[in-house]
Amino acid sequence: MTTERNTPCPCGSGKKYKKCCAADAVKADNVRVNRLIAYQGQIGQLREAFCQAYIATKKAATQNIEHGLVRDADAAGQTISCRKGCGECCTTYYIAASLQECEAIVYWLYQHEDVLRHFLRAAASWRTKVSGASHCFDTINHLYGKIVLSQATEEEKQTFREAMDDYEGQHIACPALVDGACSIYEVRPYVCACVVSASPPEWCHLSHPDHSRMNFIKTELPLAKDMSYFVRPKSGIIFASMPLLVSDILNGGYAALAAVPGLEALQQTVFSDPAVQSVLRQSQI
Repeated sequence: MTTERNTPCPCGSGKKYKKCCAADAVKADNVRVNRLIAYQGQIGQLREAFCQAYIATKKAATQNIEHGLVRDADAAGQTISCRKGCGECCTTYYIAASLQECEAIVYWLYQHEDVLRHFLRAAASWRTKVSGASHCFDTINHLYGKIVLSQATEEEKQTFREAMDDYEGQHIACPALVDGACSIYEVRPYVCACVVSASPPEWCHLSHPDHSRMNFIKTELPLAKDMSYFVRPKSGIIFASMPLLVSDILNGGYAALAAVPGLEALQQTVFSDPAVQSVLRQSQI
């Protein structure tokens, strides 16, 4: 028996079928197809080779960052208090990443099925919460690149700080967070790896009276030495909300990448590749 699109969904959610399980099935199929063709054909092979090389390079860079933070803490007579299971930063801060980092995270998720499934479910909830905080989230998205590249005016810096303070108060957990731990720790964004706390763990909570006295040990993002994406975007370095861009790539595939200025031709090139067309035909059987 076929369920009509406008009838109540048989799952009991109370929603119409077309807006509940039918929509979920379409989204799941999109993710499946995007995954099938992600690294097929000439472009796909270049994309996969980039992801593999980037992950290896970033792993070494992140280890150097970690060692440097420990040295800085020791030199200052301080102790890093960050520990696995403490996800306060992951439920407070806006988490940004470059296009390269997001592509590497997508590749890593494809290799870890359980984490991929969790991320997709959590990202849907994350998007709903972020839509309710669009007043600050959109401002951060707009200004983040300027802030990181030191191109923002003083007025923009102040606007950015206010938006960040507002966003932190929303307590929107990163969809990669599982039981207080980062499920993509091996490929986590540099913004997560480049800062640690040297304060008592309880101070991390926004409601703690000593939160404003938090002592962070930071290092600069390794932007100048970061590996370039395999296709050069028009604006050079692309920064975005990590959960947003990763989710977009998982759900939208090459269409999401083609939305990046300079990558507009990517989707058409991929879909005209005989190897990709073959995979698409087989996926419909």
